Amino acid sequence: MSENLQAIVIKEIKDHLQSNPSGITLDIKLEALGIDSLGAITILYNLEDKLGIEIPNEELESLTTVGDMLTKLQRLVEKK
Repeated sequence: MSENLQAIVIKEIKDHLQSNPSGITLDIKLEALGIDSLGAITILYNLEDKLGIEIPNEELESLTTVGDMLTKLQRLVEKK
């Protein structure tokens, strides 16, 4: 998995939270970071714009951890 993409995702999460939480790992649930479904969608839309991809709406609900988000984004970037 691209470390560059991982850094982009984590930065976007930190920017959304407007803080620099420690311990953001791939297996941490977005909920545990205080990110609700609306926040997750906002983060993903921002990442779509930055990466020039589109995540199908029906797949948004299945992205519950940072790792889920990163895996899905990686697949879409590779298809691009």
